[in-house]
Amino acid sequence: MNNDFSLWAVGIIFIDLLIAVGAICALRYLQGLLAGVDTTTELATRDNYAFGISVAGGTLALALVLAGAVSGEASEGILSEAWNVLVYAIVGIVLLKVGTIINDQVIFHHFSLKQQVHENNIAAGIVQAANLIALGLIINTAAHWVESDSWLGIFAVILVFFVAQIVLLAVTRLRGRIYEKRHNGEVLQQALENGNSALAIRYMGHLMSAAFGVKAASGLIAFHTLALVGLVFNWLFVALVITALISGLAALARRAVLHNINVIEEVDEQQNIGVACIEATLFIAVGLIVSSLLG
Repeated sequence: MNNDFSLWAVGIIFIDLLIAVGAICALRYLQGLLAGVDTTTELATRDNYAFGISVAGGTLALALVLAGAVSGEASEGILSEAWNVLVYAIVGIVLLKVGTIINDQVIFHHFSLKQQVHENNIAAGIVQAANLIALGLIINTAAHWVESDSWLGIFAVILVFFVAQIVLLAVTRLRGRIYEKRHNGEVLQQALENGNSALAIRYMGHLMSAAFGVKAASGLIAFHTLALVGLVFNWLFVALVITALISGLAALARRAVLHNINVIEEVDEQQNIGVACIEATLFIAVGLIVSSLLG
């Protein structure tokens, strides 16, 4: 047995797990509070599948945030470790909420995702879950990049989070332009509001690949406290380039895997969820591979 595995180490692990599990357990009720609904009513009485999908996405997002918080070297004292993890958990939850507001009011400005989720629009629930998971991955990446429990480290995480919103916005606007071009000016957000779940699944794949692009950029930009703002914006540029690279490689993979299948007709017109899942998985897979190579 490793001699370093002492009662102190067991205490650190226990504290980290206690805070992480507590935060995840509280998330269901927190999401209901933030959405202004009763979670039990939404999930069990109204059978609101869209809300359930959103809660599932939020749970995974919070797990990613907490994984970033508990990683790295432990603090010298149990109380100090508990405080650091608790602060990161609170900051992560606040950032997830801020991210949903940005997603609802800026990125998806043609309709209210929050309202559509309340009305059991499964496509809206998928989009909201995708955004939360992407945000969780971005916060996790930023926490690993900083590797610091100081207030400067928290500031760096917050700065990376807000700059990364530009990447998510760019991907969403690009997908919207492509959809308009393919469908004579029709709006992607309108199709999602109308409940096209296949489109939402495809969008999830593109959004997750962008989050992996942000993660990959962290491996090419070394963290240091000097010129932090400049470093973060360099990260933004590299992330946009890598995201474009991932998109191109995934498009080639799609041509090979879905050969002789009209993806636009199947997903956009026939709402073929199976084809949409394959396309989304290809984008996520390529993003995961690229981020593993570079991140």
